[in-house]
Amino acid sequence: MNDYDKYHLVPKERSFVSSREEVNMHSMLYGLYPFMSSPMKGVSGSKLVIEMGRNNCLGILHRFEVFSVREKMVRDVAKANVPFGIAIGMGGNQEEFQMELSYAKFAIERGAILICLDVANGYIPQHEDRGKQLREEFPDIALMSGNVVDYSGAEYLYKSGFDFVRVGIGGGSNCSTRAITGVGRNQLEAVQDCSHSGAWVVSDGGITQVGNAVKSFAFGADYCMMGTAFAWSLEAENDGELSGMASLKNHIVNNKTIKSIEGFTTEIDNSKKLPLKEIIDQFIWGTRSACTYLNCKDYKELSSKALKINQ
Repeated sequence: MNDYDKYHLVPKERSFVSSREEVNMHSMLYGLYPFMSSPMKGVSGSKLVIEMGRNNCLGILHRFEVFSVREKMVRDVAKANVPFGIAIGMGGNQEEFQMELSYAKFAIERGAILICLDVANGYIPQHEDRGKQLREEFPDIALMSGNVVDYSGAEYLYKSGFDFVRVGIGGGSNCSTRAITGVGRNQLEAVQDCSHSGAWVVSDGGITQVGNAVKSFAFGADYCMMGTAFAWSLEAENDGELSGMASLKNHIVNNKTIKSIEGFTTEIDNSKKLPLKEIIDQFIWGTRSACTYLNCKDYKELSSKALKINQ
């Protein structure tokens, strides 16, 4: 049983939403649909991020390239004139982080609307300093970080200056953190706990089916972030393999010292890939369909109108 199978949603009342077209799917972030691409190498290259924007969703460019390549990806997306986000690293020291800030400024000047501090561990103390620097440098830009699985972690990131918090540890399709470290929590329970922190909650981990996204919204997520689901699109930058960011392959490719291997590589059958628009449409219309069952004219109402049953 995966995290999402533990719970089911049941209507609390009769539904007066008779058509899926009636359901509002626009989020508070510039009216975009509440689906984001995970900033994973093999997923969120420029082609996918452009197509995300064309379909009124937010794609977030990954950071696992040298700066010259990252800047080229930004230029490519900027030419398409679509909303997009970027991922930056924590930096091993202040000098390295200044380089990440320079890249972020480069991207924002070309239209980026969100900066994601892409760190697996949202509990490390550096977030406070990095969040302060980012907020001072970019006072009007949406900031995201993570990952955490409880209220205290989400509150810590929110107070450190991050508007959006990625929630989920070890639940990703290519992640083995729970097996290696024992650290993690049921995704839906983590989302529900973090939803009380004041931050916008981004459910990040294991959302491979539309129903998983719907359940995330019902438990308090404001947005859902997907990696594997979008890796099966024609626009994803993989050539038939998708590796977790903490996998052995990515340690080697990114010239990292091999320590704890907390991810693995899976095969993507290129013959079964679909246009990204078809995948996004499945998530949009599937969520709308759920809302007709649960009497929700807005996807944001799912958290108050769906009865959560623990099976």
